[in-house]
Amino acid sequence: MAGLAAPAFAADTTTFNVKIIITKACTITAAAATDVDFGSALSTATTPSNAQGTITAQCSALTPYTVALNAGANAGTANDVTTRRMKNTDVSVTANNFVGYQLYRDAAHTNVWGTTSGTNTAAGIGTGLAQTLNVYGQIANPSVNNAAAGNYQDTITAT
Repeated sequence: MAGLAAPAFAADTTTFNVKIIITKACTITAAAATDVDFGSALSTATTPSNAQGTITAQCSALTPYTVALNAGANAGTANDVTTRRMKNTDVSVTANNFVGYQLYRDAAHTNVWGTTSGTNTAAGIGTGLAQTLNVYGQIANPSVNNAAAGNYQDTITAT
């Protein structure tokens, strides 16, 4: 192949940077949350009813985070996590239509999970991967509410 010239290369060289700025981020994965479902209990039950659910937080590696749980949609006093309660889903039931309950950060049911940072929220350090947080629920004494028979529910917001 006579007549073909060899490729030419530049005589000088240079360097350049490849850059990105990674910003901190945290999300609570709604699709990964599991309900705190107490199942069923007799209206005369006097022993605690316990249940467990989970929420999932994913935060940038080495990023401190806190997860708060609000008082729910049916709290006896607005924004007061100590007055959480579920409401009977049958709108025709207008008396004895609440069941009190509490959510905790620990299986021993001693650390209420609320909204006050540094006091009753769950804290951790992000790993960059999804981290599952257990939510422990308890109805201390189902009969104390003298609740009407039916299905009860509340909605909690995690932030």
